[in-house]
Amino acid sequence: MNVKLLSIKPTQNWGNFNIRVKIGTDLHQFTMTVKTTPIADYPIQVTQGDDSFLNVFKFNPIVALKISKLVAKFHNHQAVELPANVGVWQEGFLEPQVS
Repeated sequence: MNVKLLSIKPTQNWGNFNIRVKIGTDLHQFTMTVKTTPIADYPIQVTQGDDSFLNVFKFNPIVALKISKLVAKFHNHQAVELPANVGVWQEGFLEPQVS
């Protein structure tokens, strides 16, 4: 099944975004957070999905990473074309994916 990121919308809380994702014919909505954390005096940007996002994409981390990168681009005011194809859903995938 194809996975598409349909929308990214900022919430009232800075750095939080509501996203809509289509997996096959099923629509899902998640909240993602983008934070900047200093590590060794160097700012590192971290993007994290809510618990529902983490559970849905537990065995599809490559797709989750692609979604996270697009949300980070949006947060950084870079152009993101939506809807965006972000991968293929690995049905029944029991081992962690490796790129």
